[in-house]
Amino acid sequence: MCDSVSDKKPFTEQAKLFATAQALHTKLLVVDSHCDTPMCFFDGIDLGKREKRVKVDFRKMEDGEIDAIFMATYIEQGGLDEASTRLATEKAFDTIAKIKMQIARNSAQVEQATTAQQIIDIKKVGKRAVVLALENGYALGTDLANIERFFDEGVRYITLCHNGDNAICDSAVGCNTHGGLSNYGRQVVKEMNRLGMMVDLSHANEKSFFDAAEVSTKPLIFSHSSAYSLCAHPRNVTDAQLRLLAEMGGVCQVCLYPLFLNGTEEATVSDAVDHIDYIVNMIGIDFVGIGSDFDGGGGICGFQTSAEAMAMTVELLRRGYAHDDIAKIWGGNLMRVMKKVENKK
Repeated sequence: MCDSVSDKKPFTEQAKLFATAQALHTKLLVVDSHCDTPMCFFDGIDLGKREKRVKVDFRKMEDGEIDAIFMATYIEQGGLDEASTRLATEKAFDTIAKIKMQIARNSAQVEQATTAQQIIDIKKVGKRAVVLALENGYALGTDLANIERFFDEGVRYITLCHNGDNAICDSAVGCNTHGGLSNYGRQVVKEMNRLGMMVDLSHANEKSFFDAAEVSTKPLIFSHSSAYSLCAHPRNVTDAQLRLLAEMGGVCQVCLYPLFLNGTEEATVSDAVDHIDYIVNMIGIDFVGIGSDFDGGGGICGFQTSAEAMAMTVELLRRGYAHDDIAKIWGGNLMRVMKKVENKK
């Protein structure tokens, strides 16, 4: 049954919390660090309308008062031969072009952002921001020059791998092909640092993370992962990873995929905030955020689409989080990392 702790509170208390949350969202910069909506670009889809076929569209973002979303170009892991990787690269650029078409078609509602400051500025003019991301460095092939090509299109983080080892690193559900990050993968991290692109370790295994941390001169991110100690799924982040992530000034964006929250196919807003609580208690308020994974399996009772984002804020308020801390969770921490990575000094 879809139920959460906050649902059981008296209606008047819930109404007060919702009113406070609604007022907060007009002031906060509310950022969702990961959605897979481009996988759902079926014929005739228009993100400027309330599309029943997707969990994220620009109207739902407006309803939930989400200011910015990182829209991932997901590329399925395939063969490592040159022909296969070339097709993956082509597919990634084609998907990016389709995202940009959606933005252009709905320019009265949204704009593409490529910097943290642009995200802030877009909110100020009453629009939503879309930031491009690439999920699975497999799309790079073995050509480092592709990183700059994606950067020039506006991609601001690359998830180094997905569900399978690639030329860059070993996956959380892979075969330990390289024993962590490959030599090529080390070059990839260095090039991303040089360009000012965030390195995302969601989907990578623990050794790949520690290798990337050794190489990177910039903070790392987990764009959509949760706490392993609360849910022992290989996609989640261990305490040792969290501690090093904080030392580097990175951020772990709690994922709304039920299997990563409580190990079942159904989870609640309360379950998600349990992971936020855990990370805050483990490493502090400055290193956690929210990455929904909508349209890629993400969605929990009470927060199934972008339109319901305020349910998370209500639960954070109910648990006693200060307004400034909620601002950090909902985007402040990720923006701090993005600004740090943008700075090429």
